[in-house]
Amino acid sequence: MAITLGKMRKRMLLLFAALVVLLAVLIFRVAYWQIVRGEELKSAAIDQQTNSTEVVASRGTIYDRNGKAVAQSASVNTVVCNPQQIAKDGSAEVVSRTLSEILALDYDRVYELVTKSNRYQVIKKRITVEETQAIKELKDSSIDKERAKQFSGIYFEEDSKRYYSYSIAPHIIGFTGYDNNGLQGIELTFDDELTGRPGSIISAKSANGTDSDLQYEEQSEALKGADVVLTIDETIQHFLEKRLETAVAENELKEGAAGIIMNPKTGEILAMATKPDFDLNSPYDIGQFVGNAVDLDEDEVMKNYESEDTALQEEAVAAIRNKMWRNKAVSDTYEPGSTFKILTAAMALEENVVQLDERFYCGGYKQVADRKIHCSRTTGHGSQTFVEGVQNSCNPVFMEVGLRLGPDKFAEYFKAFGLTEKTGIELVGESGSIYYKNRMTDVDIATSSFGQGFSVTPIQLITAISSVINGGNLMKPHIVKEIRNSEGIVKSYQPEVVNRVISEETSKQMREILESVVSSPTGSGKNAYIKGYRIGGKTGTSEKGRNNDKRIASFVGFAPADDPELICLIMMDEPQVAVRYGGTIAAPVVGAVLEDTLEYLGVERQYTEEEAATVAKAIPEVREMAVDAAKSNITDMGFKVRVVGEGETVIDQLPKPGVTVTEGSTVIIYTEEIDEEQYATVPDVSGMTFANAKETLEDYGLNFEAVGAGLVSNGAYAVKQSVEPGEKVPPATVISVEFRHEASD
Repeated sequence: MAITLGKMRKRMLLLFAALVVLLAVLIFRVAYWQIVRGEELKSAAIDQQTNSTEVVASRGTIYDRNGKAVAQSASVNTVVCNPQQIAKDGSAEVVSRTLSEILALDYDRVYELVTKSNRYQVIKKRITVEETQAIKELKDSSIDKERAKQFSGIYFEEDSKRYYSYSIAPHIIGFTGYDNNGLQGIELTFDDELTGRPGSIISAKSANGTDSDLQYEEQSEALKGADVVLTIDETIQHFLEKRLETAVAENELKEGAAGIIMNPKTGEILAMATKPDFDLNSPYDIGQFVGNAVDLDEDEVMKNYESEDTALQEEAVAAIRNKMWRNKAVSDTYEPGSTFKILTAAMALEENVVQLDERFYCGGYKQVADRKIHCSRTTGHGSQTFVEGVQNSCNPVFMEVGLRLGPDKFAEYFKAFGLTEKTGIELVGESGSIYYKNRMTDVDIATSSFGQGFSVTPIQLITAISSVINGGNLMKPHIVKEIRNSEGIVKSYQPEVVNRVISEETSKQMREILESVVSSPTGSGKNAYIKGYRIGGKTGTSEKGRNNDKRIASFVGFAPADDPELICLIMMDEPQVAVRYGGTIAAPVVGAVLEDTLEYLGVERQYTEEEAATVAKAIPEVREMAVDAAKSNITDMGFKVRVVGEGETVIDQLPKPGVTVTEGSTVIIYTEEIDEEQYATVPDVSGMTFANAKETLEDYGLNFEAVGAGLVSNGAYAVKQSVEPGEKVPPATVISVEFRHEASD
């Protein structure tokens, strides 16, 4: 049957329409694969055809203010495998057995990793140099070609590991985790800045996932993280930590100690420490902390730690680590006690509610409303001026001036000194103060005037006191100096004035008053005295809670007193010794830290005439001199001399040349060999007065040197001697004896 032209056209139109539809579908599908899923398929193709290895970026370095690297990263290897390559080589068992032995891993765990169905598995991160070398030898075909083939699926990736060179300031620097992320301290606060940008190496691989013979490789460089420069000085930090460590042991501090050294003019933290602490290179190891933390001996946590219950053990370990990592200087609040009297005195002078020579009477207590509030000296101080009241740390004097200020003015200054909010220092975990939210009663003001009834952190207190002595400016404390990268400084942290609190005139008056607290024979801070340096400061002893006999001893000291460059706060938490006053146990530590630091900074001592007479002098060299000439040389320097032997020439001398001794000490010159049978046995002078200790040592043929207690010997007692009692030493050996005054605050 013939097909008409119309039917043919109709069929052609239908065929054309079908082709158009098919073409449209094809175009749509191509567009779908190219546009909608293009990136996904491209990524899948690249993944199928190439190996991509991440190049770990090196973490930025943390430096102290002088450029010493206190935290830095070093390249290490991570060992990984391609399970499909190992399956192709048929070497899963030998690889698992060998690697488990080299890397000290469980065989079953390694076997599980190398027999996965994917093409990439990490076996162990950050292996040692020895482990790396052992695996390299396995892969070395020049040593054993067959064995190298078995280990062709094992290879290395470059990684980095954090090292803390000086093992200082763990609570400041912090540490990193398994993936090099910051977990504590500056490592956490500046994690984004310290973390670099990882790179990659892309190379071709075969269809079965093993290495391809195609020579293709594309590399993207890793970008190192920025460096952080701290304001702390590694040497000053070391001084502070050593002194605190000794203080914790000697005073049996149940809850440890905290210390801060700051530049009061700039707010820069030069050192900050909490003791006991931990090893930054082993931050999870609680062994050292448990051994040094006195409070854990009777703690419920330790009972759980020693329990056979695994869950309780894990809970205890977590609690111990949290305590170990806690930075007391910024995270712990405490009642500051009499150190707060610095602020009360500054308020009173600024508001002109008290005069320096105004007289007060202390009968041992003051009646405020229905309360009888006692002085630390229960027998009273009697009649005294305001300045003497500060020197004596007399509570009734401060209660009176606090009440004169009134609740509104007191609260206004409390806020102005920055005590109602956190300081904003660049460390995690800073706590805020606990203070009166409502209007204060007379009793509240009376107790607050001498630092009880509210709580602040050590960093808040030292910042506030700095404003009293630096001319009146409340500075923002900071512990970071700058952030920099390969191109230069990214960000610089400059001194920042938060608030103007008191006038320069009031600040000058306070510096002079606080210097007298240390230099006066009756001052409560005389145990912080250092010959040749002008030191100011204030003692503090506060209750910890109520009616539990727990105490916190503290001292704040600064130098030079007329133009302070350093301020140091030491806080001792729950001392377990008989004498627990801040003036007795904390003041000497601050004095020692300031002395260490001033000498390190090259600050020259300026002795008064009275001090100069007590300064030790170096013994001259008189060996090989004629006896008469040697005697004349020694006596001309103010020393006594004793001759042993009948010869005419000096062949030896004790003490040796260069040893420093005080005027009036004895130098023995020998014209014959020294006989060890003449050695002296060092006596025990602990607890003796200045005069008794000196006389006892001289009776034993030994020289005496007094340290501590300033120029005032009356009332001081010996607490430590440089050579242990019972030791045998040469005649005329200098025995240094440390003295302290028993303070009542």
